Amino acid sequence: MQHAIMVLGSGNDARVLQKLIKHFDDSEIDFFIHWDLKYNLPNLIARKSRIIFIPRMKVYWGTSSQIWAEKRLLENIWKSKKNYDYVHFISSTDIPLMTTEYFKSFFNKNLYLGYSPQNKKDRQRLSFYYPIDHLNIRNHEVFIKTIKVINKVLHIDRLKDRGITPMKGPNWFSIRSTFLPKIINYDNMDIFNHSFLGDETYLQTILGDYRPNQLENDNEMAARYIDWQRGTPYTFTKKDIPELKRVVNTKFAFARKVSNPDLIDEIFTDL
Repeated sequence: MQHAIMVLGSGNDARVLQKLIKHFDDSEIDFFIHWDLKYNLPNLIARKSRIIFIPRMKVYWGTSSQIWAEKRLLENIWKSKKNYDYVHFISSTDIPLMTTEYFKSFFNKNLYLGYSPQNKKDRQRLSFYYPIDHLNIRNHEVFIKTIKVINKVLHIDRLKDRGITPMKGPNWFSIRSTFLPKIINYDNMDIFNHSFLGDETYLQTILGDYRPNQLENDNEMAARYIDWQRGTPYTFTKKDIPELKRVVNTKFAFARKVSNPDLIDEIFTDL
């Protein structure tokens, strides 16, 4: 099977991503990378994998710019000359939790996309209007709360009479490429414009018909090892290596997030 790993990258340190590429360097695994235009483009190398940088844009956390960068990645994969079986979405601070051979043999289901239980407040991510698309609004809770109050006072509901049921889950996923046309050609992309944290509703809303009846842990559904109890999310360090080793070659393809690329070598020692 052919795999395309698409990466949403940022910052001026790509050592973790380079180490991940080295780990998965294989003729059946390629990398499509969008690197935030606010930062220098990293120099990444592979011997067997193809590395494709796609046209860049400025990306701001929590805004619809994340969705448009993700859509660019999906479009570039779909239009590529290579027919991929699986598409995986990661950040540049993710690390692998599978050996290459286990990774290539693991994916055999139709969907590795996490869904969270529906919450009425989650609907406001899309139904309210957020004039924030070109702003860095991380850690500006008062500003976002003020925007929500204004939307409530003005009775704004951008989803009214649209017949759309917004859903939510992790924005990182692994899916078969057969889903790409449905995502890329979605008729109601305007609902994600001027959204807040809309990247966690993007695929879940479009692929809502595939939502499982029995909800499990949403990160497990997406084959991702992420700890939201110790952080937002927690950053794994060397002291967590025993914990990460225990889940290698199980049901998690990637873990996030890390800042030390050496963790990858240490986790896979003796494997």
